Amino acid sequence: MAAGEERIIVGPQTGRVLAFVGFEVTFKVQGDQTSGGLSTTHQVAQPGSFVPPHMHEKTDEVSYVLEGKLGVMVGEEEFEALAGAFVVRPKGVPHALWNIGERSARFLDMYTPAGHEAWFEELARMFSAPVPPTLDQMLEAGRHYDTIHLPELAPPLIAKYNLRVPGMD
Repeated sequence: MAAGEERIIVGPQTGRVLAFVGFEVTFKVQGDQTSGGLSTTHQVAQPGSFVPPHMHEKTDEVSYVLEGKLGVMVGEEEFEALAGAFVVRPKGVPHALWNIGERSARFLDMYTPAGHEAWFEELARMFSAPVPPTLDQMLEAGRHYDTIHLPELAPPLIAKYNLRVPGMD
């Protein structure tokens, strides 16, 4: 887009939608609209779906829960985030989230700087392939998108909250 042509109002039914492993992600505000400063997605997480523990070196994330209940791990803390809650996941801090409700959970995710949303495009590509990705492929791909997976932190969360591991159910 040429300067000044970016959309400044994003309608409720506007945005490219991707779906993979229990999540639906709609791109709402993209980096080219904010000079790379911020991007935002609207996400729907199915019950039991799980974003395994990981961290980022460059990206801060903030979620705003619109509907439902999210379980969240940030650092060594685990807690519930209900509708109306903000969840801050700073760069350099391990974090995970999952839907602990019996219905879909909806939330807005904001990333600064922009660019993290490209990871969702890669995940959708990987999980739509005829053969699901291996753990090693996921770990390697994540590194290209500032996502450092921490698989050693997942087993206690999976057992405690009866979670599904992406691509393994």
